[in-house]
Amino acid sequence: MFKENKQHLQQPLFSTINSLPDKRLKGLKTSWAGTFREDVFGRIQEKDFEILYSDKPSRPNIPVNVLVGLEILKAGFGWTDQEMHEGFSYNLQVRYALGYHNVEEGHFELRTTYNFRERLTTHMQKTGENLFEACFENITDEQMEAYALKSGTQRTDSKQIASNIRRMTRLQLLIEVLQRAYRMLQAADKLIWQAEFEPYIKEKSGRYLYRLKGEKHHSHIEQVGIVMQKLVTELADKYKEDATFAVLQRVFNEHFVVEEATLRPKKGDELTADSLQSPDDLEATFRKKRGESYVGYVTNVTETVESDNPFQLITKVQTESNTTDDAKMLAETLPELVERTELETMHSDGGYNSAEVDTICHDEGVELVQTAIRGGKPSSEKVNLADFTFVLDENENPVEIICPNGKTGVVKAGRTAERLSATFSRSDCVDCPLLARCAMRVLKKTDGRRLYFSVAAVHLARRRQRMKEERKSGRNLRSAVEATMHEISCRLEHGRLRVRGKFRIGMTMTASAAMANARRIWRYQVAEKTAAQRRLVAQNGQIRGIFGKIDSLFRLRGRISSGVSCFSVLATFLVHPQLL
Repeated sequence: MFKENKQHLQQPLFSTINSLPDKRLKGLKTSWAGTFREDVFGRIQEKDFEILYSDKPSRPNIPVNVLVGLEILKAGFGWTDQEMHEGFSYNLQVRYALGYHNVEEGHFELRTTYNFRERLTTHMQKTGENLFEACFENITDEQMEAYALKSGTQRTDSKQIASNIRRMTRLQLLIEVLQRAYRMLQAADKLIWQAEFEPYIKEKSGRYLYRLKGEKHHSHIEQVGIVMQKLVTELADKYKEDATFAVLQRVFNEHFVVEEATLRPKKGDELTADSLQSPDDLEATFRKKRGESYVGYVTNVTETVESDNPFQLITKVQTESNTTDDAKMLAETLPELVERTELETMHSDGGYNSAEVDTICHDEGVELVQTAIRGGKPSSEKVNLADFTFVLDENENPVEIICPNGKTGVVKAGRTAERLSATFSRSDCVDCPLLARCAMRVLKKTDGRRLYFSVAAVHLARRRQRMKEERKSGRNLRSAVEATMHEISCRLEHGRLRVRGKFRIGMTMTASAAMANARRIWRYQVAEKTAAQRRLVAQNGQIRGIFGKIDSLFRLRGRISSGVSCFSVLATFLVHPQLL
């Protein structure tokens, strides 16, 4: 049964926290724990998680805000589950951050956190709703509102994240799947298939490879394929609902092909990047990037980058299989970011451009500024569309274009919705120094020249122009996001996590981002407090200096009579400071 936790809102008169010396209590409240309590824990909307629990009268749940807070702290500090539970049980800062005042209250078994994660995962699989991600975004939105942060300009970047799986060779993967298929069989079936499995179940899959020479691997792969084909064919009716059998079928289909009733292993270039990398993580994929191989996932992070903000916050975290293109993730999140924030300009690297991104940016009124653009560069020997100036209407559609020689052409729709053209007077082009390099076509029936282009080409040209302007300004607002990627992954073994599966990987990276935001707020609060103390010291110094000079006036008995009162001297000083 679901029950909201409001205990932290009522401060007891006597507690472990209140029994601390004043200096220690003040230090606790101004530490990261105090910021976490106010700006993270206090903003968790428990009601959003009510759907995970039974509505029948039963034992109340462990507070959801405590469980969510623990997940954020675990990822933020890079703890194991055991370290997380010990911190909750014995660490006063952790307990204060999670709303507790006494060390003896609120304890629960570690198994409770496992059950909570399982509920979140199951709900995600059934409904597609990621409650943990929604919770992070609610917290961030409230933080941005509380600190009046601007979000019109943001930046984005991605990072490869490795799952907690072994890197296997192709043969080792096949042997491992075969061994698990044997363990799946009922006792009677094990006896029937004993001879087929005998060569592969004597030792672990890794040990099986030690006895083989490199040139024999191919023949062993063929033999494993023959066994798998028999299993897939003859056991389908009995084990088709078993998850292990589904993995067996998947691996067989990914690694083998039947041609004219003959089974053969697929060649290396026939294997797809989304083929199974480990039976322990069915969603991890393979990707080769800049000459390096990665197995696992990719996390994309978006954060604010406003010069007026005292600090920046991470606004969005996405995790997908690492074969997912950066542009696809940006296209997916842009409408949501526009709805949640004030997004107007997005800064990224060269991997985020696509026709879909261009269309969404146009529809949502977002400018995409890139440090590079994927694809071939336009020829410097010809005038290209990026050399033209676009005159746009209120819907950001071009109505006129101005050529590099300063002549204007009217833009009209072409034969299809995606095609455009602009017509120029032929007389304007007669003495143009760029005529030989111009791509305009001469119109035979009329006195003019016409330039044909597409809507996609306009989007590309405008992105090239923004990139050029950004380089001229000497700024690179995107580059600092790489430090953010390091910030959220450095405590997680630099991108190799202790968890598996897309949902758990995403949950961990989102939790780490939430803790990164909390640290940024805390550093800002510390800096503000330090600056306030310095201002106070300076003001006190000025006041002491003033009264010190006033006191010296009293000592000048020869210039001021003894009958003059203190107030008169002070008034004299304020009106005639030159007496000093």
